[in-house]
Amino acid sequence: MKIFQKKKDGSQPQTKLEKRIAGISTSDLVVWAENALYVIGKELTHHMRDKNDTSLYEMELGAEALLAITKELKKRAKQ
Repeated sequence: MKIFQKKKDGSQPQTKLEKRIAGISTSDLVVWAENALYVIGKELTHHMRDKNDTSLYEMELGAEALLAITKELKKRAKQ
């Protein structure tokens, strides 16, 4: 099984997160981006206080979501 499967044109197939984000309105995406930023900051504070590894995992998820949202917003701005 291949983890990274490229399409014949060289592009990567969409992830579940990218598919979900593509179906959300731009105004809602901005709200999601703000929420992702909040989660990243909150979990960073938790990690600094408690040295909790779960907080790092949650930060990573928030950062992945924020990156996917940013890419989608950039794609929409070009259209």
